[in-house]
Amino acid sequence: MAELLGRLRPLTQNEVHVGMQGDAELAMIAGVHEYGSVKMKIPARSFIGTGKKKAQAAISKLVRKGINEIARGERDIESLYEEIGQLALGKMEKNFDRIKQPPISPIYAKYKVGGKKLLRAEQDLRESLTFKIVPKG
Repeated sequence: MAELLGRLRPLTQNEVHVGMQGDAELAMIAGVHEYGSVKMKIPARSFIGTGKKKAQAAISKLVRKGINEIARGERDIESLYEEIGQLALGKMEKNFDRIKQPPISPIYAKYKVGGKKLLRAEQDLRESLTFKIVPKG
């Protein structure tokens, strides 16, 4: 039992954070897309929160499997954290690429290059999506 606890206890020390990382301007753009802006008449086009929500079931399944493997000594904790981060990031990126609603405004559409796909002009924003393994607390 002590060996099992020794294998599982380190799971409580870290957590995986998934989101975006960048400068202040990129953070502002992400915030406007995520929550919208009444002042600028921009509707919310959540890609972080909805991406995380879409990843929850797959992450739960992965965690259950990973904890069992760790308990049996077949896997290390860091590889589980890494796989969780990669899975969540992949779901978030797919969600980012699929956003279609609400449609872009006619004013923005005439200046937008590359069609009417939402958020596409913000390639830097998509590339800023990331995950980190950090200590809890």
